[in-house]
Amino acid sequence: MTDYDYWKKQYQDSWGKSSERETEIAAQLSQATGREIRTVGLGAGSAEFLTGSAAQQGHTKGDADLNVVGTNIYLEVTGPLVTSVVESAPLWIRPDKVQNARQKAPAQETWVVHHLPRNGLVRVVHLSGEFFAALDAGEFPIVTPRIRGVTERYHEIAAGHRCVKAYDALIERLRRA
Repeated sequence: MTDYDYWKKQYQDSWGKSSERETEIAAQLSQATGREIRTVGLGAGSAEFLTGSAAQQGHTKGDADLNVVGTNIYLEVTGPLVTSVVESAPLWIRPDKVQNARQKAPAQETWVVHHLPRNGLVRVVHLSGEFFAALDAGEFPIVTPRIRGVTERYHEIAAGHRCVKAYDALIERLRRA
């Protein structure tokens, strides 16, 4: 039997910080672009414990956190919640997030918004054709770090990779939407 709540239980203590970050990013983008941003992903913007699978909650596994209202642009807010991670460290993106974006493209445009608490740095990765070509070429290997005593799986993206862009790239895209 699958425990759909396993990962939720592992990260439940960090939901408050994650929710604050999602809300803050949405507010920043809305202010910078004049666009309304709403929470749409399972549990996005909330610390409420929702039991069961994504499908049982009316979502698809790996759905993005935010949507730019009136567009097909979706945003996945992520990044470490600790200040020890430096700017030169690789970015990690969960494989289910990448798979979800790939399955929904091109009808849905997905951007990863990576926040670094150490200095407030925000970078973005557009999960587009360029990204998927690099992924297929093996440029984003799977890494399996142990976090909080649990082995995780992420695609690792070098901080200097051509797919990692400044926050302004997303702001400009939203202004054109």
